[in-house]
Amino acid sequence: MAQIGNCCSEQLVGVNDALCFTIDLADTATDTIDLWNNNTTFVINGTIMVENNGINGVTTTATLMVNGTAVTGFTVGPGEAMSVTMNNINSIGLVGAGTGTASVKVSFSLNYKF
Repeated sequence: MAQIGNCCSEQLVGVNDALCFTIDLADTATDTIDLWNNNTTFVINGTIMVENNGINGVTTTATLMVNGTAVTGFTVGPGEAMSVTMNNINSIGLVGAGTGTASVKVSFSLNYKF
């Protein structure tokens, strides 16, 4: 029988959440599309991957935004994929730039302790 509420004797318990989804990304005119927001008091760390399955020269690029700021050097062109590991993640978003609409796969693994 499970002992609810007494599952761990450690003072802090580590949690790992993983999300993966695909969006159709058009030019957002510098507006950020919000993908995830931290609505807790926990410090969130994790790895974010963006895969742009658009057609080179025809569809948009995808720029990763974390905590409301563009991640330096993280603009993913059609046919490319990039990942980054970061600390203190409070929000994740994308900005699309260019013509057409790209199918963009986003996945992230978030880690925190409570």
